[in-house]
Amino acid sequence: MDTNYYHARSSRVAKAVSRKLGANGTSRAVRLNESSTTMFSRAVATCSRFAVRPYTVTRIGTRLPPVGLRHFSWTPPFRSPAVLAHAPTQADLEADDEFSETEIIPAEEARLDITDAAAEQLRNISVREQDENVSLRVLVESGGCHGYQYKLELTSKREPSDYLFVRPPTTPGRVGVVVDPVSLGLLKGSTIDFATELIGSSFRVQSNPQATGKGCGCGVSWELKE
Repeated sequence: MDTNYYHARSSRVAKAVSRKLGANGTSRAVRLNESSTTMFSRAVATCSRFAVRPYTVTRIGTRLPPVGLRHFSWTPPFRSPAVLAHAPTQADLEADDEFSETEIIPAEEARLDITDAAAEQLRNISVREQDENVSLRVLVESGGCHGYQYKLELTSKREPSDYLFVRPPTTPGRVGVVVDPVSLGLLKGSTIDFATELIGSSFRVQSNPQATGKGCGCGVSWELKE
């Protein structure tokens, strides 16, 4: 700002007022000039305090300091191959009318993954219920909007024809995941997880190699690969 310009202008205004008022108004004009000058000086000082600093021009190639941005990352749930604690024999299947014509799944194919979250939740349920046999039964049934659907439920009952998968040492005793031979044929290689969300927490089946990837938004109904 050009302060000299505004001081001169204030003086001219004061002289004009003096001519208007005459000799008796000279003192009033002087006071007006001093008052105008004082107010202007205060205004200049105030504006100077809040003046916008000019931008700094940075040469190309100059490294700027970090701006402290937050970085968000998503870590997939850790999963580990479960141990096959029990597998039925052909005699066990033949003794069960429901699976009498079902073939044994080879040990190298009878595989499930159980995440840390699912194993920890099963352990907590076992401790709370004081039951070392409680397990998660996973079934595959016909139905749903894509042909097949998962059914998951807690149980303490196991049949000789069931497959039992455990995650030692997280899951004590015989706590684990129970699957019948027909369902295992449609589940082998899948991951059992436990997810905690605002709308609710639940066990769920993920990464099923037998599924096409097309499924219901709820994650229960799915389509079998051809």
